[in-house]
Amino acid sequence: MEIKNKIKNIKLEDILCFYIIICPILDIASFLFRNYFNTNISISTFLRPVIPVVLSIYIFIKANNKNKLILLIIALVYLIYGLIHLAVTKTFITNWSYGGVKQELQYIVNYSFLIINLIVFFYSFTNMNWRKKTQINKSNIEKFRFSVLIMCSVYIISIYVAILTGTSSYTYMEEQIGYKGWIESGNSLSAILCISIFMILPLIKDKKYRIWSIITVILTGIYLVTLIGTRTGLLGFFLAVAVFITIEVLFSKNKIAIVGFILLVIAVIVIGLVGSNTLVRRKQINESQYTIIDKSTGKIGHMTGDMLEIKNKILAGTLEDGYMSESQKQAVLDLNEYCQEKNISGTDSRHQQLIFNLYLVKHQKSAIGIIFGNGFEANFYEMVMENELISLLLNFGILGFILYAGPFIIILVYSIIQTIKKIKNKQKIDTKYLMNIAVLILIFALSFLSGYIFFNSSLMIIIASVANSLIIKSENK
Repeated sequence: MEIKNKIKNIKLEDILCFYIIICPILDIASFLFRNYFNTNISISTFLRPVIPVVLSIYIFIKANNKNKLILLIIALVYLIYGLIHLAVTKTFITNWSYGGVKQELQYIVNYSFLIINLIVFFYSFTNMNWRKKTQINKSNIEKFRFSVLIMCSVYIISIYVAILTGTSSYTYMEEQIGYKGWIESGNSLSAILCISIFMILPLIKDKKYRIWSIITVILTGIYLVTLIGTRTGLLGFFLAVAVFITIEVLFSKNKIAIVGFILLVIAVIVIGLVGSNTLVRRKQINESQYTIIDKSTGKIGHMTGDMLEIKNKILAGTLEDGYMSESQKQAVLDLNEYCQEKNISGTDSRHQQLIFNLYLVKHQKSAIGIIFGNGFEANFYEMVMENELISLLLNFGILGFILYAGPFIIILVYSIIQTIKKIKNKQKIDTKYLMNIAVLILIFALSFLSGYIFFNSSLMIIIASVANSLIIKSENK
């Protein structure tokens, strides 16, 4: 009976906290499973969706008729969009495409899970009733921040263990630079840890979590600045600390925390100057651009090596039939002209991807493609856009951008407006609330500059929890 009562007393918030905590465990399991069995399918592919799927079914069953209708309409809108997007994508796929409809489906499913997570988090606090925020237990929101602390601790401990035991994978495998532990993507790991730091820093003001938080921040800071080798990690950590200090200076009287973190920043900078894999990586990239030679001119190329070869085949008319569409060919030629005119580095792939995709949309002249997207993986792998925010707009269309990025943009804008109102009314501003706004801004920035943020399975859980906390704090007066 005791066990049954405990199970009955489990709240949705507790399940979601557990969902956050197991993120590193699922990521590690995924990496080890894929590498051990040499497969693209991982165990977490099947385990990770269990919690949101079960909770969404539970929420639907418990919801009243009005909310059931709302949920059904939302599900129907996303389903119709997904089916049309896949059908449209099929028309744009050629032989040079990196993936087909099956691969495109994976992205639709993942982005849809992002929205499912947001709905599940929102329901857990509000019971789908927008105007009952005053009844929310604020301590439940703090559980999520504490869960992120645990999650970050598990990530960083596992990474150091992997490094010390010599079992860590490299962030950049070919150059063997940087360490990412037993995690699949160094860029995604950098984003997860940087976002976690934003959420952990305010906990330092709480005596209950102070020592744990400080140790976690220091260990994570040393790793991001010196070991991982990504710009996201290096700049993201300093940005998190700088934002926290700024907020403390402007809105808090806690000067001890400010002095402490200035000393922390100085310490990490010193460690970074001693040796940073990020600086080593940037130096290698700068040097490698001079090794990319355009065979048609014998000069240094301004596109990636493979793209230069494709460009030369287009100009020579030696491309096999059906390999590319005419719009793709013209986009490549326009990209080549742009890169030469602007003196773009051949190693600056993200810049090239952005310009190519802009030219591609222009030459496709497809209204339905603009609305529903022209396919994320419908192009050569080097031209698949890593700039996720623009990719949502171009590759998934205006409607896809509205459906997947729109809810979070609305939440961010609404939160900023509420903050401005509070400042004008001289109301007290919560540091944690401002850090949440900063986190969501960082998420959009990383999605624009780095990519694979909204798509990442672990990050989407954090994003949903941050967005939900902002909604509730904004309305809870």
